[in-house]
Amino acid sequence: MTGSTGTAAPTVTAAGPALIGPVVVTAPPVPGPGLLDRARSEGVTGPAVVALAGLLVGFGAALDLQRGATLGAGTFVTVALAALAAPAVVRFRSLPTTLVLPPLLLAAAATAVAYLGGQDHGRREVVLDVGTTLALHAPVLFLVTAATLLVALARLVVRVVRR
Repeated sequence: MTGSTGTAAPTVTAAGPALIGPVVVTAPPVPGPGLLDRARSEGVTGPAVVALAGLLVGFGAALDLQRGATLGAGTFVTVALAALAAPAVVRFRSLPTTLVLPPLLLAAAATAVAYLGGQDHGRREVVLDVGTTLALHAPVLFLVTAATLLVALARLVVRVVRR
């Protein structure tokens, strides 16, 4: 019986028939923690947080489209939830991703509502509508971004204190 070096699985060599050669049996690798266990211990990856936040805000924008063709409470509540939850659950090395997420989420929601709302005809009108919507809702955007920054700073302080 011979073992290998490093992190590879141990191998067992047995003498087989002379025509075939030695038979090598490799032990299966030891399974690591599952996806949910890794997310609990290390945090959620940056792309996963962006995708989940996008789905959440898409749901809020769909609610606003049902009520009218403008941004409303559905979008603002879901952007605020995503902006507060994202820096709290993301892996520490992906924390900067969450700082630029609120403006992008609100811009995507405004674009979806303008495009799917049916009030704008043509790309130029959609772009002007999105720009106007973002300008009119700038205080909300600044407030949500500041809240995201505060959660990220709190995580940074906790990490420095624990070290």
